[in-house]
Amino acid sequence: MTGTPHKYHSALFFLIAYAVTWPILFAAAYFSNHGGSGELTGLLVVAGLNGPLVAALVMFWRAKSPALWSDYKDRLFSLKRIDIRTLPVILFLVPAVMCVAIGISLLFGKSPDQFTIRLGAVFLTIQGLVGLFLAPAFEEAGWRGYGMDSLRSRYTLFVATLWFALLWAVWHIPLFFISGFYHNSLLSSGLYTANFFLSVFAISFIVNWLFYRNNRSIVACFLFHLSANVAMSYIPAEQFTKCIVTVLLLAVAAGIVVADRERFFHEPWAGSV
Repeated sequence: MTGTPHKYHSALFFLIAYAVTWPILFAAAYFSNHGGSGELTGLLVVAGLNGPLVAALVMFWRAKSPALWSDYKDRLFSLKRIDIRTLPVILFLVPAVMCVAIGISLLFGKSPDQFTIRLGAVFLTIQGLVGLFLAPAFEEAGWRGYGMDSLRSRYTLFVATLWFALLWAVWHIPLFFISGFYHNSLLSSGLYTANFFLSVFAISFIVNWLFYRNNRSIVACFLFHLSANVAMSYIPAEQFTKCIVTVLLLAVAAGIVVADRERFFHEPWAGSV
C-alpha cells in the first residue's frame, strides 16, 4: 500500500454505523412484538443492516479523495486481490468446523440428525434472505470497507481486532429483541447468549486475518461471511453443538495469531492507499 496517508476517523464511523442501525432495528423489535407484519419487520431489518455501509460511504464522501474511492471500489469488486491459497479457509472453514463439532457432540449423546442438510426453507422468508446474502454484503462493505482500516491506522491488528469484535458484538444487540429472529431465541439461555458473543470474537480474528492476508479484499470477507451464514442455516446443529463450534473457532483464531504473529503485532498501518 503506497501513496498519501489518509487520516481515518474510527469514532465517527462507528457512531454513524450505530446511529443508523440501532434506531431502525429497535423499531423492528417493537413492531415484531406488537403485531407488526413479518414483511415490515424484514424491511426494517434490511434498512438497519445498512448502517456500516452508510457509515463507510459518509466517511469516503467526507474524505473527498479519488484515490480512496478507487481503492474502495477495487477492494469491493476485484477478485485479483484474493490469494487462492486462502480459498479453502474462506469457503470451507466454518462448514468443516461445524461438522467436527457435530461429531464431538455425538459423544455427549446429541442427535446424529444434526448431519441432515436443510434445503429450501431458508429462502422462503425475508429474514432468511437477509441473513444469507444481504447481511454479509452490507456489513462487509462497511466494516471492512472503512471500519477495520480506521482501527488498524491506530492500533496493531491484534488490538484493533479486539476493539472491532467488541463493537461488532454490541452492534448486534437490537437483533436479540426482534421476535422470531435467531438471536431472540438465544435469550432462553444465558450460556447460548454468551456463546454468540464469544463466537463474534473468534470470527473477528479469522475474518480480519483473511482481510489483510488478501490485500484488504472485501470480496474475500464477504465470501467467508456468506459461507458461515449458509453453514449455520443449512446444518441443523443444536445450540450445545454451537458452543463446541465456538471453542473450535477460538482455537483456530489462536492458531492463526500465533502462526502469523508478525502481522498481528506489527505497528499500526499508516493508512496510505
